[in-house]
Amino acid sequence: MFKKITIIGLGLMGGSLAAACRKKFPGARITGISRSHEALALAKKKKWVHEATREVLFGAHGADLIILCTPVDTFLPYLKEIDKVCAKGALVIDVGSVKASVLKQVNARDWKNFSFVGCHPMVGSHRRGIQAVNAELYENGLVLMTRDRKTCSRAFKTAKKFWSRFSSKILELTPETHDRLVGEVSHLPHAIAACLMRTVSVSALKVASTGFRDTTRIAAASSSIWQPIFTANRKVMLSAITRFEKNLRIFKKLLHSRDFRKLAFFLDQSRKKREAL
Repeated sequence: MFKKITIIGLGLMGGSLAAACRKKFPGARITGISRSHEALALAKKKKWVHEATREVLFGAHGADLIILCTPVDTFLPYLKEIDKVCAKGALVIDVGSVKASVLKQVNARDWKNFSFVGCHPMVGSHRRGIQAVNAELYENGLVLMTRDRKTCSRAFKTAKKFWSRFSSKILELTPETHDRLVGEVSHLPHAIAACLMRTVSVSALKVASTGFRDTTRIAAASSSIWQPIFTANRKVMLSAITRFEKNLRIFKKLLHSRDFRKLAFFLDQSRKKREAL
């Protein structure tokens, strides 16, 4: 299906995808690009990649599939380099958590050699770095694929075929719908977890157990990944936070007024919604 697959970024997402691609595409040459010497050395040692380099121009040279697994604010500089050296008609996809702003940047330019399709596999972990690589990370995970009026149909079909090697659960969305839905179920919870960690006292953390750990697990993720996501999806985040604040005020009012019957109803509504998930 592909002769050369280049993965830019060898953290949890990129490293895991490289390891998986070695199994899924045995006929392809897998190249990993990273700024981390440790990541490059381990990926080569574990045979997750055939070659490992810090140089985009070398690593992307002749590639017919390039996958961006870096923070969303780094995409444009990488695309400029990729377009110089990739194979004619190459496909570029990503695993980023924001789509509308990315597609806007991509569509503002005419690329000579590649077509871009915005993708978002809904998998991951609070763990990060090459040490957290899991070759099974993408197995049967939900993959969100986006397209707009400028998306190449052929490229979209090829990207869908690529992801179908990992999962049958593929959902097509517009970039705007993607950002709204993911903003609610992924970005908002991360913001809340971060705020919760700042709210709880150090002394209380001494008695924290599994419930607290589960609730705040995602707050352990890297700011280098999440700050660009929050910034790029700012409008959606502000809207979602406003709705969350409304529910928090309702909860506070019920507690303050000692209306315990309505408080129980509030909690039961949440429980039933969670059970239906």
